[in-house]
Amino acid sequence: MRKLLEKYVIVKYIMGSYLKTLLIYLGGFTAVFAILKLAGVYAAIESALDLKYNSPFVLAPLYGFAALAILCFFIGFLIYFYKYKRTNTKGTFYKIFSDILNENK
Repeated sequence: MRKLLEKYVIVKYIMGSYLKTLLIYLGGFTAVFAILKLAGVYAAIESALDLKYNSPFVLAPLYGFAALAILCFFIGFLIYFYKYKRTNTKGTFYKIFSDILNENK
């Protein structure tokens, strides 16, 4: 696994970002749930919204966030491969600039 992450830096970045974001949101949702539970508001909200596993109030945000995660994943790959990935060939600018630097030595 370590060799894979060293070879493909983008995978390491994506996994790291995903885990950091997951932990931040998990802490936030846990804090909100604890506050609502301790205040006694959660019981009223749960019965009013019918918050079960197949409730539209649960499934709509779940599917929405899943779709956004997939969209961001593909956009990130496009940006990485087409804009930020450097080629191995040395261009005209590099050749001219390296000649100038070598002349000064």
